[in-house]
Amino acid sequence: MKQENIPLKLETKKNFQDCLLALLEPLGQYFSPGDARVRLRGAGASYCQDVMELEAFARPLWGLVPFWAGGGRSREWEERYRRGLRAGTDPDHPEYWGDCGDCDQRFVEMAPIAFGLLLTPEILWDPLSEKEKEALASWLLQINSHTLPKCNWYFFRILVNTALRKRDCSYDPDLLERDLAEMEGFYLGNGWYADGISDQKDYYIAFAMHFYSLLYAVFSEDTDPERCERFRDRAKEFGKDFLYWFSEDGAGLPFGRSLTYRMAQSAFWSAALFGKGTGIELETAKGLIVRNLQYWLSKEIFQNDGVLSVGYGYPNLTIAEKYNAPGSPYWCTKAFLFLALPDNHPFWEAKAAPLPPLQPLRLMKEADMLIQHRGWEVTAYVPAVYNWNVLGHFTEKYAKFAYSSTFAFSVAHSGDLLSEGAPDSMLAFEAEDGRIYVRKRSRDYSVEKDRISFHWLPCPGVEVFTEIRPVSQGHVRRHRIKSQGRWTAYDCGFAVGYGGDGLTVEEDGESLEIRNQVHGCRIKVLSGRGLPWVIDADPNTNLLYKNTKIPAIRFPIEPGETMLETVIETF
Repeated sequence: MKQENIPLKLETKKNFQDCLLALLEPLGQYFSPGDARVRLRGAGASYCQDVMELEAFARPLWGLVPFWAGGGRSREWEERYRRGLRAGTDPDHPEYWGDCGDCDQRFVEMAPIAFGLLLTPEILWDPLSEKEKEALASWLLQINSHTLPKCNWYFFRILVNTALRKRDCSYDPDLLERDLAEMEGFYLGNGWYADGISDQKDYYIAFAMHFYSLLYAVFSEDTDPERCERFRDRAKEFGKDFLYWFSEDGAGLPFGRSLTYRMAQSAFWSAALFGKGTGIELETAKGLIVRNLQYWLSKEIFQNDGVLSVGYGYPNLTIAEKYNAPGSPYWCTKAFLFLALPDNHPFWEAKAAPLPPLQPLRLMKEADMLIQHRGWEVTAYVPAVYNWNVLGHFTEKYAKFAYSSTFAFSVAHSGDLLSEGAPDSMLAFEAEDGRIYVRKRSRDYSVEKDRISFHWLPCPGVEVFTEIRPVSQGHVRRHRIKSQGRWTAYDCGFAVGYGGDGLTVEEDGESLEIRNQVHGCRIKVLSGRGLPWVIDADPNTNLLYKNTKIPAIRFPIEPGETMLETVIETF
């Protein structure tokens, strides 16, 4: 199935069902003889080949299970997954998925299997023999005997124990309660959670913490009604903020890690519909889902064989985390949870509504974020709060001054040259040897209703105090720099994509504008001795555009204190 054969018309239930099946069809050729593994070609990950093949098998279940639950039928996929479950959980079968250890990636892939046992037991459980059911339950039960990272992974164990309880298998009720209490302990207020011990607030709050809590709310209403109601209420509060992460064209805010999951950006809205916790109008939720799916299906996100690539707007391993294997992108099928809604649900007759009127500025205190919403563009101003960078390029994913739904952001190839560093939306300091230094973390910060300020040290001997204030066409930056030596600094705007003709570059001595046929970015000196400068970023550094130029102002930095002020406008 080629990308152009995936339907972009998304109105009827069948349209959406056909879209999912078309998305998954290319995987069929890569199933193993026993159907327990999907053997995709591509890059490696921090876990072994056997687990990568399990991952590629399990993740499509996030979409197939709702497809089956909502009345969709595909005998080929049903039989394939039953055979795979039998083989993968049989220790004597050559395709056995293996025994687990602490913090095992297999626990992640247990979650969609447990989801299948909860929502579609008639497809994935009832047809198994008693011996096969025992083997499957025994394999899943391993998760109770091992340590898990203290984060959304606890929900994998919650789902497994909930599924085992529902299927009248042995499970651990005390551990289930402890895990739930741990996750509730990370609630911050106003709908926001922390993802366990993680500092950053990113899509994991939407497509993990809320997604799983809403699944739990559906399947545990009979035994834990008060907690289920809390989970729904929190999701409704979160939805009022999360709405601001999407622009009019369906683009989600490119921010944080795991962006290769792409349309999983809208998975929260599917879970909220399924779990009755949207907090917004049904038509608005449908509009968000439809436009986000259409946005992604119009991008170059598939390889030549039709399999989803690792990347964002195009195949790109530079942006990947070390847990992004070839099958990882199929986490995106979580967006299709709404397929479980029955035929008579009002969702199917509802019209996909545009975004409602939104505030031009929205402070999300618990998320350490100030959002500027201009309809066609969403811009997030953040203070560089995140866990230690152990997964890949966290500086670029969390420490830019601003993140735009239109321009995305760039990920450095190296810090050795300005072009390789591609420091869009940063103040970059260039040493005499060409080495580039940018903000990695803020020592302290303040996020207010109309501005964000932070104190940061890009390198030894340089200290910076920055204030960013959104204005109608963009934002103003004011930097107070204390330096012990001489540097060259570049205050950089957003990266502007180009391909072929149509790029215009204009400068007048104090401002620089780069524009393509669709959008553009202008940066202007307000104070300081700066000159316009075009940065030709290395190819494949930006998430959305293969080739970009970055408008910047080049400033000389002398020993002592220097004040700089610029304005960045987008259009």
